Amino acid sequence: MPDFKVEIRARLAELQLSPVREAEIVEELSQHLEEEYERALTCGASDDEARRQVLEQFHASDLLGRELKYVEHRISDKQNALGSERKINVFADLLQDLRYGLRTLAKNPAFTSIAVLALALGIGANSAIFSVVDAVLLRPLPFKNPSQLVMLWENAAHLGFPRDTPSPANFLDWQKQAISFTGMAAMSERSFNLTGVGEPERIEGRRVSANLFELLGVSARLGRTFVPEDDKPGTHVVLLSHSLWQRRFGFDPGVIGRALTLNGESYTVVGVMPPFVQLPGFENRNDQLWVPIAFPAEEAAERGNHFLEVVARLKPGVTLKQAQAEMDTIAARLEQQYPTYNTRRGAVVVALHEQLVGEIKPALLILLGAVGFVLLIACANVANLLLARAAVRQKEIALRLALGASRSRLTRQFLTESVLLALFGAGLGLLLALAGIQVLKTFIPVTIGQVETITIDGRVLIFTAFVALVTGIAFGLVPAIQSSHFNLNDTLKEGGRDSGGGSKGNRIRGLLVIAEVAVSFVLLIGAGLLINSFLHLRNLDPGFRSDHLLTMKVNLSEVKYPDRERRAAFFDEVMRRVRELPGVQSASVAGNLPLTYNGDSMNISVEGVPDPPPDQQPDVIFRAIGPGYFATMGIPIVRGRDFADQDKGDSKDVVIISEKTAQQFWPGQDPIGKRLKPGSSTSNSPWREVIGIVKDVRQNDFVASPKRQMYFTYRQLKNIAANALVVRTSIEPMSLAVPVRNAIWSVDKDQTVADIDTMDHIVAKAVARQRFSMLLLGLFAALALLLASIGIYGVMSYSVAQRTREIGIRIALGARRADVLQMTVKQALKLVGVGMMRQIRLRSSASLWCCSRSQSSPVTCRRFAQPRSTR
Repeated sequence: MPDFKVEIRARLAELQLSPVREAEIVEELSQHLEEEYERALTCGASDDEARRQVLEQFHASDLLGRELKYVEHRISDKQNALGSERKINVFADLLQDLRYGLRTLAKNPAFTSIAVLALALGIGANSAIFSVVDAVLLRPLPFKNPSQLVMLWENAAHLGFPRDTPSPANFLDWQKQAISFTGMAAMSERSFNLTGVGEPERIEGRRVSANLFELLGVSARLGRTFVPEDDKPGTHVVLLSHSLWQRRFGFDPGVIGRALTLNGESYTVVGVMPPFVQLPGFENRNDQLWVPIAFPAEEAAERGNHFLEVVARLKPGVTLKQAQAEMDTIAARLEQQYPTYNTRRGAVVVALHEQLVGEIKPALLILLGAVGFVLLIACANVANLLLARAAVRQKEIALRLALGASRSRLTRQFLTESVLLALFGAGLGLLLALAGIQVLKTFIPVTIGQVETITIDGRVLIFTAFVALVTGIAFGLVPAIQSSHFNLNDTLKEGGRDSGGGSKGNRIRGLLVIAEVAVSFVLLIGAGLLINSFLHLRNLDPGFRSDHLLTMKVNLSEVKYPDRERRAAFFDEVMRRVRELPGVQSASVAGNLPLTYNGDSMNISVEGVPDPPPDQQPDVIFRAIGPGYFATMGIPIVRGRDFADQDKGDSKDVVIISEKTAQQFWPGQDPIGKRLKPGSSTSNSPWREVIGIVKDVRQNDFVASPKRQMYFTYRQLKNIAANALVVRTSIEPMSLAVPVRNAIWSVDKDQTVADIDTMDHIVAKAVARQRFSMLLLGLFAALALLLASIGIYGVMSYSVAQRTREIGIRIALGARRADVLQMTVKQALKLVGVGMMRQIRLRSSASLWCCSRSQSSPVTCRRFAQPRSTR
């Protein structure tokens, strides 16, 4: 680029301007001529032609006058050179700093692009993760006064269930005796077969107490919610979710009062709820409708069956600690009254927000910290670029200081340029965050609440603006101070040796690279731990073969299939037709497949063994299955036999147990032929003979060790039905989804078929949270390593450029190219080595913090959250 300042000063000499005034006019006109020069080059002119055209324009009689008039209009006689002290309003100063900063950045597109891209990656990642943290952790729950809402659980820690679902009788006692709450409501999962309105469909819903929606402060969009009169046995009313109303009834307001057929019974629609109503609970259930819980007399007296989820609202002024103390007193009272069922059973009061986000909170905070590290590395990179650029601009800085500019004024100008870079990076980062959020939503586990509210809203924009401002000051402060606080004499001396920024500037750049390396290695080690943990998790044996398995839910109507004989006849015919399909190797039925349900467990008694005390009664997971289930699932039979078609209601009652159950109750013995029964030895349940032992299966939790299990044939159970179909295929499982569904409909055209999936996908969903943390932390670690590598390259490239004369002299004196290369590489390795040493202390602190947040082993930090115990 030609230097037009000499020509301009020559033309201005006759005006006899003050040095300060002349310097500012020269700066303005030189930038104008440089822009004209670049424009001429863009139009195809050569360097000489472009320079000649610009000078011809400059020497034209009216150009200088026009430019001077423009400068006069913008700059008053009292103004000094850019960067000098002057008594003028701050707003005018800021506008001038911004304009000059924009022109300076525009003149260096390569530098500006690299800096903006680095900042955009860091700020965009922070904005995307913050949008998730804001939606899940920070934003208040969509209920009235959510801080007063709590969930109540039974404490059965001695059985491995520190937060156990309450029984109906215990809930009703809590409701009557507790005075710390303004209200208490119960919920229970339930599925419904919707028929008579288009294609039959299986719909997830819940039975709820009539006061639940009033307790939560949620009103109906159409119609009404439940009233106390609805909460009585035999009352068939239903509330629809907004999505079901939209999907099946096309926003028809006339749906209120309409009769729907659910599970073969008629229900009257009394209301439609607003969008995104999501009731609290163990999991992020996508409820489509709700019916009153209306406990029948027999169910209301049940204390041994635990299946409820209970929500309560604290009275104003009552603390969580006070409510817990009262519930402890009530639990102790119930233990004395009902020792058979309530011995060592306490109560737990948990804030609703903590219940919903407790598991994912540590992982999100760790990810937020990780993207913060990425932003720090981006800041260090840009600071390095600014330091290198400041070394090139030392003549400009020296001229301004000589013309009267104060060091604080220059610092402010450099900070303005830094903040401009950060704002540009924030703008591009928001675009990256928008795209990143869409990707994030595909990886966020469905069990995490409020996912649908994740977006770039005003709160995220404020956060991004704040991060941009702080970032601009953070990475610009050191270069600004370094650039404006140097000794002119030292600069001139070092400039003769091509030292550029001087030894102090080199030290600062080196320290920044060391910090980048240290932080990036901390992230890499953390990501490595997570990847190793996830691979270990995926290599765990679930106890079955998940490949080539097609699964689906087939819940039979209690009205249409009221007894086990009719249910067995239906499934027998379905099995016959499904097994005849091409590509089907085997098929069977079950009541809840592994990793799809967290309930179904009971106490058992062993023949010949005295019943243990009530608080020590063994708890065993049970499943109702059909013949051929173990072969279809790929569960090995260790000893004995499988269920056969002859094992029916009129034959001998039999049971198959897992290895862990056999070791627990018959250590060192052969359990085949032994007998056990549900409940105590004096209960009315029949004794069941053990006919087989199978391998332990991870039924409820993929992470936790398998618990004691037993299997019944559904043909011998009156009150428990099979509700799932599993098919082993020789081809792609999902390719048989339609033929299997058609086979079911050929038996009963009104039968719903839902949740069609593969077992591989079910297993993948079971570790979705671990995968989410691993993928994101791995991505951020890779990004940090990339930025650190760019930082090292930038420092070494600038260092080599500074030492060009030194390298030339060395080669002239006989140094080999290999020696020069070795010197350069050694300098880079030194920076990396020091960074790796520094990361050891950071890694130790980060690992302890990470593990403390995740409540996992401080040695391996294998998991971010302990699995939840459920029944």
